Amino acid sequence: MGQSAAGVVGPPPPGPDTSAGLAADALLAAWEAAASAAGHGRALALLAPLPAPRAAALPLGRRDALLLDLYRGVRGPWLDALAECPGCAATVEIRLAVAELVDGYPAAASGSEPLGDPGPRDLDLGTARVRARCPATADLVAAAAAGTADGARDVLVARCVELVSRPDGSARPLDDDELDRVGRHLERADPLVDVRLDIRCDECGHGWPAPLDVPALVWAQVRAGARRLLTEVDALARRYGWSQAEILGLSERRRRAYLDLT
Repeated sequence: MGQSAAGVVGPPPPGPDTSAGLAADALLAAWEAAASAAGHGRALALLAPLPAPRAAALPLGRRDALLLDLYRGVRGPWLDALAECPGCAATVEIRLAVAELVDGYPAAASGSEPLGDPGPRDLDLGTARVRARCPATADLVAAAAAGTADGARDVLVARCVELVSRPDGSARPLDDDELDRVGRHLERADPLVDVRLDIRCDECGHGWPAPLDVPALVWAQVRAGARRLLTEVDALARRYGWSQAEILGLSERRRRAYLDLT
């Protein structure tokens, strides 16, 4: 995997296996489910084999918190990524603890509480009272089907925002300024929706807020981990005649020990 467009955080080259703890069969199941999907469907497919009920209905930030837990299971507690400096085009290496990103999402991190849509919240904009909820993946899928940017926004507003009342008693639709204010409220309520990393280039000193594409980073690591596992299965099956189930049933350490003997 290489870096993405200038200024955007992208996945690093696949690193060494960290034996982070995700079961081998769960990793392969996530890879297989996501390999034929794309976009928002891939984000959901990555979670499909895992205990993530109603993933399509989860607010986007909580969905991405679960994806980051999956990342930890594949690669470990550190998120490593690359970005291209918009100022000088140098490659900037990024490392931060996954825990820093999922802080505030204890249910996703611990698995001890069910995750669900927190539901609509009432907002007083001064010019209107509205009821709004954080968008979920299902909302984005529906919006994408609209075909145009304006149509997609209309779909999201219709699904996620409801005008309750106005001081003058009118039912005038929310204008762009009001919708922008609703959006800012929802972003504060679900901070993983739009993650921006403050990055500074060591080469030229340029700093910028780089967007982090959580599903893309997680997919890159799941794909790399799955390919590594399949290579191990192939080598051990050829050497010892074992089945895939038998090989995946071995611990990471034992698989590596047998591979060292081949």
